[in-house]
Amino acid sequence: MTDTCRLKPEAYFSEARHRLEQQSLFRDSWGFAGTVGDLTEPGDYILAEIGAATIVVVRDKSGTLNAFQNFCRHRGATLLDAANGNTGSAIVCPYHRWTYGLDGGLRGVPDRQSCFADLDRAKLGLKPAALGIFREFIFVNPNAGARFEDWIAPVAELAWPHDLCAGDVKEAVPLVYHLKCNWKVFAENAIDGYHLAYLHEHTLGGPTPDKNIWERAGEHMIWYATENGVRHRLPQKIRDEAGSSGILKSASEAGYGGVYFLFPTTLIVPTPYGLSLTALKPVAPDRTRLDVRQWVGPWQVKDERSQIPGFDKKTGIISSENWTMPPLETGDFQTEDIWICEKVQRGLQMPGFEFGPLSEGPGAEDPIRWFHEILRQKMRLSPTGEH
Repeated sequence: MTDTCRLKPEAYFSEARHRLEQQSLFRDSWGFAGTVGDLTEPGDYILAEIGAATIVVVRDKSGTLNAFQNFCRHRGATLLDAANGNTGSAIVCPYHRWTYGLDGGLRGVPDRQSCFADLDRAKLGLKPAALGIFREFIFVNPNAGARFEDWIAPVAELAWPHDLCAGDVKEAVPLVYHLKCNWKVFAENAIDGYHLAYLHEHTLGGPTPDKNIWERAGEHMIWYATENGVRHRLPQKIRDEAGSSGILKSASEAGYGGVYFLFPTTLIVPTPYGLSLTALKPVAPDRTRLDVRQWVGPWQVKDERSQIPGFDKKTGIISSENWTMPPLETGDFQTEDIWICEKVQRGLQMPGFEFGPLSEGPGAEDPIRWFHEILRQKMRLSPTGEH
């Protein structure tokens, strides 16, 4: 099979490519912002980073959730800095105190009569962003005209038993990872079924490429184990070891996938024991931040971050710089993934590197081909990866 949509190595470390993605991909991409439960009172807000854009999601006095670009319409100062909080009854720019309502409208301008005699406040409200809600998850898009229904439709009706509002579901402490690799390196590893039986032989135990499958759902992809001839959300090794203890009643229904990749930067992993959502944040051409939120049974909510390889309790960051033992000896598959992604990043930046062929099959590396194809379409790249 010819990989006509394959990206060039430079796409993973070039500053020019990083800027191009910010301008042509993330300016019109959906990304995870938070949950409905994060915003319970008027004035409650969260900030979401979608590429170079920062989006404010705020609940207004009527209970409506609104999304805006996080800059003042006067001189461009960013309005809110903390990742979340309550802004009261208005959003006030600290520079000249231009004041915006929670609906985004410009409400007040100091010295308006003497300094802005002809100012039309109706034209200077906060720039809106698009917002959509799926199963209590809030997603935003810097493009105010984007249609959430179109993006989420391919997965909206699929089996999904997890209920974040269920009595047996509690949120655990969020995790933050700093990775020394391009965001696409991590995304491609996440959708690669070929490595499961090899890199993760002792942690996940596979499955081999012929016993797992990724299925396309529009721009998105869903993974299943197929070791017994039936689609399942967990590899057989994990099922055998985990047993039935700790299963959430609200997640006991069968039929859902084990990993949902929502293009371009959201990974959701539902299991009978809980659910995690990972948002990939491209920080630089060779740096990525992972923001991970987890929902588990009430008996699992204890803060156990100190047990995660690479956790620094002073900063709260998980990084390979803090590892104290060889990654393959940790028994942690996420650590194994980070280790290999950082090795890939170093290798593809070496002079003379050229990609070899991708393995074939939906349980192997076909999903990487699909990922490249979607990237090329979204960024209007030629088949060789050029703009």
